[in-house]
Amino acid sequence: MAGISDSPARRIARRFGADMTVSELISAEGISRDCRRTYDLARFDNLERPIGLQIFGANPESMARAASQLAELNPDFIDINFGCPARKIVGKNGGSSILRDLDLLAVIVGQVVKAVNLPVTAKIRSGWDSTELTYLEVGKIIEQAGAAAIIIHPRTKTQAFSGQADWEVIRELKANLSIKVIGNGDIHSPEDARRMFDTTGCDAIMIGRAAIGNPWIFNRIKRYLSTGEIPPEPSPRERIELAIDHLELNIEYHGMPHAVFRMRGQFCYYLRGLRGSNEIRASINRLLSPDDIKELLFNYIDKLSNENQFQTTNSVQ
Repeated sequence: MAGISDSPARRIARRFGADMTVSELISAEGISRDCRRTYDLARFDNLERPIGLQIFGANPESMARAASQLAELNPDFIDINFGCPARKIVGKNGGSSILRDLDLLAVIVGQVVKAVNLPVTAKIRSGWDSTELTYLEVGKIIEQAGAAAIIIHPRTKTQAFSGQADWEVIRELKANLSIKVIGNGDIHSPEDARRMFDTTGCDAIMIGRAAIGNPWIFNRIKRYLSTGEIPPEPSPRERIELAIDHLELNIEYHGMPHAVFRMRGQFCYYLRGLRGSNEIRASINRLLSPDDIKELLFNYIDKLSNENQFQTTNSVQ
């Protein structure tokens, strides 16, 4: 979720029902060296609480020092990422690469736990590949090192986001640990969320990619879990109006022109599946003025509304 789950996105997620949020990946080495750009990733607003600051790295001392420095920003918890499969993270011996060095993993978690007076969580994958499924051993190490919870994405590093998440891994991990187990992977709908809870017994679920351009998923899941009713999908107007709101939050937070560049990818998700959206996205990518983008999108709303009204009138006749 690097480049996506920034402060504006987290505020929107909380507004639409997420119970807590997690920062983008933050380099422990960058924090230890007081890198301003790295510290910028740790900025958050109280509207995002409860929030965890997510760190990665391979040096136990740097990880502990970074956690201690970030704790001074008063987040609600510190999250250690042992799950990211991205080449640039794994290449620095961070993320899921540490699943191949369990002694190092144990030292990192233990030192981070000792360094802060905050709950510490850790995110893992099921293993490096199908021949190294280490999730049970890793889970027990993380529990013994004093972490409060573990998040499991039940794919291997080599799978990345391909194939199907093996929810049996979540069920088995939950059955063997006493700390909280949070399930992640292939939750695209309220029905998926219910099925994960029912089949794995996990304590909570984490949603990442399915919430991009679709923060409604949080409230839709919570309503379904509490009432059994599946709320409707957001209308085209709701999706476009929220995309505009997201753009404005990005301008306020990141400034121009960076905000427009960051939003180009987000617009793809907000507009996905709408009639004529390919042309609209292409037009947005040629624009730099927020006012021009808003005008384009407001006109697009009117066009979709008029087309829908025309179709409704014809169907009545």
